[in-house]
Amino acid sequence: MQIHPSVKKLLLNIMKSFPDVAEHMMLVAKRHRSIANCTTEMVGEFARLTTLMMRDDNQAVAQSHLRFMSELLKTADEKTREYIDVYYVEELFFGMTPAQKKRAWPLLPANLKQLYVAMWGDIA
Repeated sequence: MQIHPSVKKLLLNIMKSFPDVAEHMMLVAKRHRSIANCTTEMVGEFARLTTLMMRDDNQAVAQSHLRFMSELLKTADEKTREYIDVYYVEELFFGMTPAQKKRAWPLLPANLKQLYVAMWGDIA
């Protein structure tokens, strides 16, 4: 299976920018025995780690993840936008309590909030 060039670029950008996240993403790939078979899960793993940082009130790391994805979204082609929207943004906040969500909501840049609200509604 071939990885779409935009998806490959997205994965490499994430892993290059966040080596600690790259380790987790590669563990996902190893479980699937292929990067090509789990590109969506790898981006989802980045979302899961962002959510953990928000839940644990590690604002500096959470904001670095969110700003990174926000900047990518600004110039994203259709495929990259899909991955950011569906496999990153829609996964954010999963498993968080309402109080944790409310505390973390202001961390999201406006363009990521728009995607989240379009799917799940406003947290506030």
